[in-house]
Amino acid sequence: MPPSAPVKASLFFTCLADALYPNVALAAATVLERFGVTVRVPLSQTCCGQPAFNSGHRKEARKMAAGFLRAFDGDGYIVTPSGSCAVMVKEMYPVLFRNEPRMLDLASAAGERVFELSQFLVDVLGVTDPLSAFKGKVTLHDSCHLVRGLGVREQPRKLLRAIPGVELVEMAESDRCCGFGGVFSVKNPRISCAMVEKKIERILATGAQYVTSGDLGCLMNIGGAVSRSGYPVQPIHLAEILAGPPPGEAI
Repeated sequence: MPPSAPVKASLFFTCLADALYPNVALAAATVLERFGVTVRVPLSQTCCGQPAFNSGHRKEARKMAAGFLRAFDGDGYIVTPSGSCAVMVKEMYPVLFRNEPRMLDLASAAGERVFELSQFLVDVLGVTDPLSAFKGKVTLHDSCHLVRGLGVREQPRKLLRAIPGVELVEMAESDRCCGFGGVFSVKNPRISCAMVEKKIERILATGAQYVTSGDLGCLMNIGGAVSRSGYPVQPIHLAEILAGPPPGEAI
């Protein structure tokens, strides 16, 4: 059931939104406020430490994670438009701080408060209609971390299907990796490019105007391939679809 008391949430907007796609962070805040959430945006937040962690730089990752825990200290939920970053906090912070009892307690407490946007809307707020005016034929890419790390699959679909102007068309192998994988795409660019081309084949087969996801990294990777080849599909983050009509420019 939706919470009866006023809900407070801190918006964890992520590095990619901060540096490249601020419209996604604004869209996430718009949707949360639409459903009565008091949104706090800690300005001291920086990277969650995932790139350093995935590259084996545990010391540097711990410093970033400690900064995250300071920035998001307190009560209330932590909501992010990124399944990948949510998994980092929930699953990897306990690994980073397993030998530091005090920090481990802080990390575990933060992990219990972290939710990906669609997960929060459906599972915590009980939203059944996002009240969006978006219109178009949409296909959904299930990002690896969102599905495999958080177990979030149906929540974004429930929200998309509830929008009157949206036609949701499922692609084959929707949970097949797009090839981004953070530093994987940097270390293995040829493999990454081959993977994203296979993903785009699945996207184009749906005839959708838009491809959406709950992770900006995936959309950036797909969007890069789209821009280089001129494919007739527009990447757009789920938060932007939920917030309202389509923006004037593609991601």
